[in-house]
Amino acid sequence: MTPVRQTGEGVRSIICLQILVEYDDVEWQRREWLSPHRDAVFSFFLIERGLYWAERPDPRHASLIPIDHHNHANNNHHQHRINGKPLRGATAVADTVAWPALTFYPLVARAELHEDAMPIEFMQDRKLDFVDYSKLKPFTQDWELTKGAMPWGNAVRRWAEMQDGQRILLTTPSVLVGFRVEVYRAEGTTQWYTAVIVGYNESTKDLTVTDDTVLEDHNEDPTLVQMRLIGDGVVESIMRGEVVGMTPRRSRSSTALTHALVVVSEIQFRSIIKRSA
Repeated sequence: MTPVRQTGEGVRSIICLQILVEYDDVEWQRREWLSPHRDAVFSFFLIERGLYWAERPDPRHASLIPIDHHNHANNNHHQHRINGKPLRGATAVADTVAWPALTFYPLVARAELHEDAMPIEFMQDRKLDFVDYSKLKPFTQDWELTKGAMPWGNAVRRWAEMQDGQRILLTTPSVLVGFRVEVYRAEGTTQWYTAVIVGYNESTKDLTVTDDTVLEDHNEDPTLVQMRLIGDGVVESIMRGEVVGMTPRRSRSSTALTHALVVVSEIQFRSIIKRSA
């Protein structure tokens, strides 16, 4: 979901909050503005909270398929088999494994959310489940020790980099002059545009960026418009305090954008609420 726009001040601002939403498996052109607090379309409107460890059947191992005894008795041609032998007896229980998963908190909840049925989304395959959050353990950076062998390693790395990038954009944007970004377009025929950050206004909190395509300057507020830092290792370098000079502007032939839209993170949402108060 991105970007966000608002009207009014204080509580009225929150009520009038609008978020531009794209849906999974639907072309981005079919995006739409939603007013979560005002529209009664959704019973729940959830915002990403953080990453935790959760138990799940191990997707790396083929689990046994439960036997439908009624159909088994009436249709011998569709027996479940392993290594050519029919399965008999009770259903086998799949092995479980700890897996990183995203948790959420409700921006809007028009019904009760049961504590033991809170939603999670597992990394990599994005499988959904419902659990008791009090039984989850926070996902710490010890994954660095094993991520090379873990199937979820790349997904977690991308998520962590996105979170760090958002934190930099919202807390220390002045250090980003000279860096390249992708900026989401709320209007127009393209989804994103690439640009170089050429200035930061301390009073308005806007970043001035030069659009690669039309070579024009735009003022963008990173608390209201989705922006992402470009370049391998750039976020990590900034986090380490390394100084990186002005990066060259891409040619028009290399500005095709293929990145998927990400949801508004808790970091960005809290910044939105703080500025609207």
